[in-house]
Amino acid sequence: MGLNACAGQDVGGKATMAGTGQCATVQHVCHGEGACRGQGGCGYAGDDFEQFHPGEQSCRYNGSCASPINESRVFSAGPLKGRSVWQQARRLFEARMYAAGKAFGPSPGQGVPDDRFPDYDRLEPGHTPVPGSSDEATALFRASADNPRRHEGKAFPDLQAIARNGIGRHLPNVSITFTIPPSASSLLYFQRDGEAKTSSCTVATGATGVATALPLYAGHTSPNDQWVTVTATGPVYANGSATCEFHVTVLAPEEQQ
Repeated sequence: MGLNACAGQDVGGKATMAGTGQCATVQHVCHGEGACRGQGGCGYAGDDFEQFHPGEQSCRYNGSCASPINESRVFSAGPLKGRSVWQQARRLFEARMYAAGKAFGPSPGQGVPDDRFPDYDRLEPGHTPVPGSSDEATALFRASADNPRRHEGKAFPDLQAIARNGIGRHLPNVSITFTIPPSASSLLYFQRDGEAKTSSCTVATGATGVATALPLYAGHTSPNDQWVTVTATGPVYANGSATCEFHVTVLAPEEQQ
């Protein structure tokens, strides 16, 4: 609603110019689930910095909170706590348009009406999970930035995975196992302070459906950078298990000079 960067970019394809679009063209549930840059909404999840910058995520999977932004949504943290998320998103949008020298028009509203629910919040035929399956984690998503790079002995940023059920709700108390492939056992390891190194760890999701792996460290290096895939896997159900991947790079020794 009023955040489109080009003509025709709204749901109906009738926006005459930037900033005049009706409603949202992208729906995603929450923190870390945007498919590309610029898609983050805001208000319910993320740190203070992320909440202060709705719509300004730099790439997929690192935006804060859901899209569309409803009229009544307010920040839950940060310098604008309790104030309108959409108004901040519009201020940032206008600043981008000015910086680009691009004309824009007035918004038709201040966010999506509160009675318009995204599909993932609907409980009706076609959107209701199979009885007994509402607590099954049917999908996992990264909630942390992809491909961080570290030298030997250094900790990577926390690996975090979001567990979701069939209608997109985030699930608490789901056991998620993070696994380093056997071929990379000398390149990476998980380790909590004072405990032994391990190639896998199992942790439960918290109240927001996010599971945080034990600290991951870069191990022995080789003459070249080593790119490794770490896999997060959820519980096994009748229809299989959900997985997602994290990519990390162990830097070559000469880069430490």
